[in-house]
Amino acid sequence: MSTSELKWTFAQKFYVDFNGSASELASRLNAVKSDADVSPATFQAIASDLSRLTKSLSDATGRLPSYDQRQCELQLKTLEKRVEELRGTSTSTPKFSFKRKAMKPKPSTEQGSVVESLPKSQSAVTDSAEALSTLSHRYLTIFDDKTSAEVSISDLDNCIVNFLPSGEDHTKITALYIRRVSRSVILLPQIAGSIILHDLVRCVIAVGCHQFRMHNSTAVDVYLESGSDPVIEHCSDIRFAAYPSSLARASSPENGKQFIVKDFSHILPTHSPNWSSLPEGRQEKSWPTLPIQDQCLKEELERMLSIDTRLLENSL
Repeated sequence: MSTSELKWTFAQKFYVDFNGSASELASRLNAVKSDADVSPATFQAIASDLSRLTKSLSDATGRLPSYDQRQCELQLKTLEKRVEELRGTSTSTPKFSFKRKAMKPKPSTEQGSVVESLPKSQSAVTDSAEALSTLSHRYLTIFDDKTSAEVSISDLDNCIVNFLPSGEDHTKITALYIRRVSRSVILLPQIAGSIILHDLVRCVIAVGCHQFRMHNSTAVDVYLESGSDPVIEHCSDIRFAAYPSSLARASSPENGKQFIVKDFSHILPTHSPNWSSLPEGRQEKSWPTLPIQDQCLKEELERMLSIDTRLLENSL
């Protein structure tokens, strides 16, 4: 393996590990904020882990692409700010008095569905982000705002997510983090940053991005336009096709660019059995870009996520 390939492999693994650690720290901070009785030892443990994360980024300086370096630095800055805010709150009053978060209503498991816009909330990684989580049988659309934001999507089932811009919407998505999504269709615009996906099962996703990384996912069709070779790890039955021209808002420098999928779980010089190209005859032509509900939503998901084509392909 050449020096450049070694550096690229290190950068990919570091970025994924760093994001996982940052998300875990952010979750712990959320728990501290909602807990009325937190010990000083808990604060010390979080501060120590944050210090170790900061040191790991410092040690990796010079071995990361400038874009990844900047994204990691922004996450650290946000985490450090939140730690200082919580520490200031805890020292300004005799006892911890953080407000408890309101309990979220449990998602409906019935077939009835509604069209919803992405609610504003703090992401697990950054304060300037939007989060969408714990929903089922929904058609979900992008927030209507002229801002830049990182977007976090997690714990969705039987949903259609449509974040394609419409009209005069100038929202700019800078990065996407998607976890634990099943039986769903995700329509995303062409973004300048990265998309990182974990634990997807039986999904269809269309996205244009600078970097694409997928982990621990199965039976996913990816319609992709990427500025660099996409990465998969611990995945199976992943099929790739080009980003649909019908979804593109404008032409992109990456449009039509050929890429080679890099499978970190397949080290042999042969083609990885974990991914394939989606035959043109089986590629999706009709995309659900308009809101639908109830039975129409159910039927559209069944149509797009049908396993018949996969069974037919595997039997050939």
